[in-house]
Amino acid sequence: MEQERDNPSPQNAEEIIGTTVLLEMEYADDDDWSRGCGFFITPDKIVTNVHVLAGKATVTAKCVETETTYTIEGILAFDDINDLAVLKVVETATPFPLGDSRKVRKGNQVCLIGCPKGKVNHVEGTVDSIRNSGKNFWVKFEIPDGRGYSGSPILNAKGEVVAVVRAGDAPTGKNTSIKSYTVPSSVLKLLLNETNEVESLDAWQKRPRICAYIKSYDGYLSSKHGDIKEAIVLYDNALKLNPDLADVYSSRASAKRALAKFDEELVDSLAALKLNRERFSFSRFGLFLAWKWKVVKLSFACRWQRLIKNILGESAWFETQAQVKIRLAKMRIEKGKISEVLDIYQAIIDDFTEAINQNPSETKQKNLSTARRLYQEAIDNLTEVINQKQKPVRSYYNRGRSKYIFGEFENQLQNLDTAQKLYQSAISDYTEAINSKIKGLYTYNHRGQTKYQLAKLETKQGNTTAAQNLYQEIVSDSDKALELKEKCVACRTAIHHIRGVAKAALDDHEGAIKDFDESIHLNPNKVLYYHDRGKAKEALGQHEAAEADFTKAKELDPKIEK
Repeated sequence: MEQERDNPSPQNAEEIIGTTVLLEMEYADDDDWSRGCGFFITPDKIVTNVHVLAGKATVTAKCVETETTYTIEGILAFDDINDLAVLKVVETATPFPLGDSRKVRKGNQVCLIGCPKGKVNHVEGTVDSIRNSGKNFWVKFEIPDGRGYSGSPILNAKGEVVAVVRAGDAPTGKNTSIKSYTVPSSVLKLLLNETNEVESLDAWQKRPRICAYIKSYDGYLSSKHGDIKEAIVLYDNALKLNPDLADVYSSRASAKRALAKFDEELVDSLAALKLNRERFSFSRFGLFLAWKWKVVKLSFACRWQRLIKNILGESAWFETQAQVKIRLAKMRIEKGKISEVLDIYQAIIDDFTEAINQNPSETKQKNLSTARRLYQEAIDNLTEVINQKQKPVRSYYNRGRSKYIFGEFENQLQNLDTAQKLYQSAISDYTEAINSKIKGLYTYNHRGQTKYQLAKLETKQGNTTAAQNLYQEIVSDSDKALELKEKCVACRTAIHHIRGVAKAALDDHEGAIKDFDESIHLNPNKVLYYHDRGKAKEALGQHEAAEADFTKAKELDPKIEK
């Protein structure tokens, strides 16, 4: 987009000088692709977000108005904390002038220019607030959907870039306005002053702090599909790779809140708040005071919980936490929020499992009785939802997930008959969900996991033929799942692993190794993948290679046994 004007203003955005580009990306792990935006800031440099590029194997930049495609050489500079990246291109285009974001004030009119759907859009907006000591703007726009605008420029009345869009959500309810989270040009200017050599996209993707973005997105997908526990694990992994990402702390806090782990939620919320620090200044004294008050409240709440826990002791604290979660679950059932209830039940069952494994026998029986009553109540409530005239097909998936959770609970306690019935019933629900056109990766993945646990249980009971049939079904389920064009890396990683385990059980060790290779390629930090690949290699007599995998597994987790 290359146009000129004498007195640019947001009201006449069509006369602004500068070139915006549509970025189309292919994922490294499948044939899926996504879109983002970017813009020229110098004749041969394009600015966009780190999260737009992270996890992508190839990136194409195109000006949709002129249909000009630009050849990307690689990454010239990036700021992983503020989510900015600068691409070096071979060809040249007209850049936007860089403005001074320090002069931007609340209430200023600005203009967003992006092309998320292959068509250039000019959208007027208003600066809603300036936060984190001027390091972030919140801009309000009247558009139906803010997704896909990441990497777009925000222009002032002179047509200068004063911010870069970092995130934007879809509006809720009847509200047609959204607030975009943006990074000011003062942060971008510091990045542009760096003098770095061009780094290939492939090499850049392997940087640990960039991999953190990929793990974080996988966590978001896991959370979106209801696997909150897996989401927390992925957020944990992201923060190990990059501990400076405030957004990940916030996302993990939300996930822990869904599991009613309020004490852990407070710690993560406080960490996110401290990373988004407001420094004292007279011009933003109100924002500083509000930030400081939040820090004080969260810090006090964390200390208060630690004090109460110390006073009550571990056992009484556990009982109190369990009762709070049970009451919260019942409240959400009454409001019809079944998927949220499942998350809480998962947390309660985890707590009970830990308590039962630690406490004396009389306390064990009490906890066990309460846990069983609780999960039967969950299944009954989900069944009631399913029996309604307008059946929400998602309820089959939710009920299947709850039965699997409770089957794992009984399995750990060696109540094999009860566990077997729960697994079988869970598989029936997952099958019903798939037949009702819920054919996402998560449904296939969870059905495969349940069949795997049932197959191991059948083997324990001497039912070898039944176990072999289940392993063959797992391979078939996995094949169908991997044909789906979904970009959830975490799901695909898990599916390759479960298919590999099933193949190994069927004595197809070479096929199993190929699946384990793919799982390790997608997630090189998972202990179990190396361990299981080592077992498969050992079965083929590849002892040296197997030992290397066992050694790697030990490095990642010294507690793992061969």
